Amino acid sequence: MLVDFLYTHPTWLVGLVVIGAWTGLSLIGLCLFHRLVDVHMRHKDTETVGLTYAIVAVVYAVLIAFIVVDVFETFAKGDEIATAEANQLSNLMLDSAGLPPQMADAVRGDLDKYIDIVVKSEWPSQRMGKLGDTVFEPGWTVLANLSKRLAEFEPATTGQNVNKGEMLHVMDDLIKARRSRVLAAGEHLPDVVWQILLLAGAVAVGYTYLFGAHSFRIHLTITGLIAATISLVFVLIIALDYPFRGEVSVSDEAFLSVKATASGAIEAEAGKPLLHH
Repeated sequence: MLVDFLYTHPTWLVGLVVIGAWTGLSLIGLCLFHRLVDVHMRHKDTETVGLTYAIVAVVYAVLIAFIVVDVFETFAKGDEIATAEANQLSNLMLDSAGLPPQMADAVRGDLDKYIDIVVKSEWPSQRMGKLGDTVFEPGWTVLANLSKRLAEFEPATTGQNVNKGEMLHVMDDLIKARRSRVLAAGEHLPDVVWQILLLAGAVAVGYTYLFGAHSFRIHLTITGLIAATISLVFVLIIALDYPFRGEVSVSDEAFLSVKATASGAIEAEAGKPLLHH
């Protein structure tokens, strides 16, 4: 499928293919149009074409800007969701210092296992566009076991009781953040938006055919530059369209950071009063 090609190859290669295909088709269309419609007839109406083309260009620019802003905000939201999930994991790691040693080790073990599943299994699958239930089932299982472990824990002191309540609250936030990430992994522009974007782009490029330039080489250059510019924006939209898919995607660095710093952070927090998040 075309989508699989776009997100399984380097961005630079996808960019070359998209720019080359769009620009090449635009120039071929101009050559055919130039043979069918006399250039002298077009030259007479060049001024009128120029004035109306300005309107078309502005409308298309607004359309592209709206779509680019939308995909960028979706991408940024995906990054925020992943960071929020990692932050909840970090909170649980820190709060585990207030549990009995055996219970704390079990909780940290579950959290380490969960991070490994996210980084080593879920993230590669997300980047490849594999979002089936089987991909996320192991992670949900670990969280379910951890949630059950915390719910069944019987605090021996008031401090442990407060800590348990806080950890259960953080656990709920973690589950919400995970669910948001799973849903965000499949978000992308609807097909109808792409259809409108491509159709409007074809109109914008096709409008340049109506100019009656004295030099056909100049006409080819102008059309080619406009087509290349539009296709560059297409490449940007493609790169950002799926926040968790492809080479340009949300990083798993936040999860790796939690795993790498958890031990030191827990030791540093061991002698401090419990902080509420």
